[in-house]
Amino acid sequence: MNSFSKFIAIFLSILIIAGVAFVSGYYVGSNNLPEAEVVENSTDENDLHLPGEVEKRIVTVEEINSKLVELSEFSIYSSEYEATMSADYSRYFLDDIRVPFTKNSITLKAKGILKVGYDFSEIKTEVNPKSNIIYIALPEIKVHDNYILWDTIECAEDNNILNPIEFSQYKQLATEMEALGLADAEEKGVYENGEDYIKELIINFLSCFDEYEVKFL
Repeated sequence: MNSFSKFIAIFLSILIIAGVAFVSGYYVGSNNLPEAEVVENSTDENDLHLPGEVEKRIVTVEEINSKLVELSEFSIYSSEYEATMSADYSRYFLDDIRVPFTKNSITLKAKGILKVGYDFSEIKTEVNPKSNIIYIALPEIKVHDNYILWDTIECAEDNNILNPIEFSQYKQLATEMEALGLADAEEKGVYENGEDYIKELIINFLSCFDEYEVKFL
């Protein structure tokens, strides 16, 4: 065999070997490919939303109560009143016989502050997610505080050397003025005004649940 024939034989052998190697590699590689990940389509109706559709928020009683606890620190209605009170004090012998020339007199005029509100631990709440309504039942409104502003007191007194005015008499008169101021504020509708104020406060505070309407029972 001449050199040309040998060259052709060698060239053909190389082609055959390369072809066998290519086919073998393709076969092995195709059988070792990773399997495609199968993703199942969710059929849960809650996961399906139309384009532009907003998922409805479900509000719970616990959420409402948590908000009301935050609000309780601010839900006090304050009303200012003005009261005037006069009293005469005398010394007595055996508790029922007044000692002559021992009378003293005090007249006090002052402003006071009356605060009313609710015990928020007694408020009852209920949520209707179908009608989007938050129901709130308020307990009886109560007096939280009532006091005289001592820096506003105007005092007129007639002291008596035989019966000097004591500080306890001022305190007693101030206590009676607080009761007088409370009665006057009640007559002017302090409870009704306080209820309206706190209802409005609750509605504004729960406005974060904008899909729900607040109704009071």
